[in-house]
Amino acid sequence: MNLEWTEEQKILRESVARFCRAEVPVEAIRAMADGAEGLSDPLWRKIADQAWLGVLVPEEHGGLGLGVRDLAIILEEMGRALIPGVYFSTVALGTPAIVLGGSEALKSRWLEMLAAGEKKATLALLEEDGQLGAAHVQTRATRRNGGFVLKGRKFFVPDLDTADVVVTLARAKDGVTLFVVDTKAKGVSIEKNRLADATSRSGQLILRDVEAGADSVVGEEGEGWEIVEQILLVANVGIAAGSVAAAEHVLEQAVSYARKRIQFGVPIGTFQAVKHPLANLFAEIESARSAYHYAAWAVDAGIEDARRAVAVARLTCTDAYRNATLVSLQAHGGIGFTWEYDLHLHLKRALHNQYFLGVPSDYEEIVACEALGI
Repeated sequence: MNLEWTEEQKILRESVARFCRAEVPVEAIRAMADGAEGLSDPLWRKIADQAWLGVLVPEEHGGLGLGVRDLAIILEEMGRALIPGVYFSTVALGTPAIVLGGSEALKSRWLEMLAAGEKKATLALLEEDGQLGAAHVQTRATRRNGGFVLKGRKFFVPDLDTADVVVTLARAKDGVTLFVVDTKAKGVSIEKNRLADATSRSGQLILRDVEAGADSVVGEEGEGWEIVEQILLVANVGIAAGSVAAAEHVLEQAVSYARKRIQFGVPIGTFQAVKHPLANLFAEIESARSAYHYAAWAVDAGIEDARRAVAVARLTCTDAYRNATLVSLQAHGGIGFTWEYDLHLHLKRALHNQYFLGVPSDYEEIVACEALGI
């Protein structure tokens, strides 16, 4: 097991970091948060030109054919820069669904366009109760004329308003099944959500007798949740990567402020009440980073421990990010609460990440069950 980045991966990381600094400064993030569209079309085009949209897409379908560790490198730097999640939704949710379970016809139809940035995708999992799991899927898929008719409502679908295609879970006769649905199809409507984190977007997907051909099924009928579990491995490594990098950035800002802010004639960083929490936070972030690196390697290696490793990484990295924002607020004092200061953007993103694609208890249960062998 080697968790060191290869030279190619180091170059990739430097390239993404340089791109984020040049193209997406915090002023641009604020503008996106205030705007209606989030990630602008010109910026999306620039991201597509880097070929990062095809990182998990096989080469025969126009992608790079790389692994989860490579995707995590990109999402680290995007998380550090607070880039809105439409890249994540397409590359870590919608695209993996088709890569992992799509027929050759589905792959040929969608993957090349997704890799080229011509289409955007997302994944619809949750329903009104907000619970993660196959048992909570109430959207129905009824057989008709050789295909299916979908009816139901999916909640908290990330970046739904900009997606061209959504992979959605529905309950068919033989069990929970994944379907590829065009968001412009007859019977599909979208209601936007308003989230505390203005840099993140989601919506409700309403399906009113939407016709879905048999060729729109991802995998086999009744295999939907098994594919979703594989998608969540990829997605949660991405959440962990972005969270730990953002936590590191928040810590760097807090340390810089503690060195410069003078109180009673000395920097506040010399006070134990300031420096000890920062030191503890540094240790927490380093531990979380190790958990995330192992999880990314475990998913690529396909080892049996991957599910538990990803759950641990998801929990530790999102906790570290949330704690980083709170410790940083304490270090900054009153200025940390002001709208003009950037810390509130991270605080809201950290809270969003903790409850994105499932609540912490969902992943605590995975760890507990794996540890106890039940």
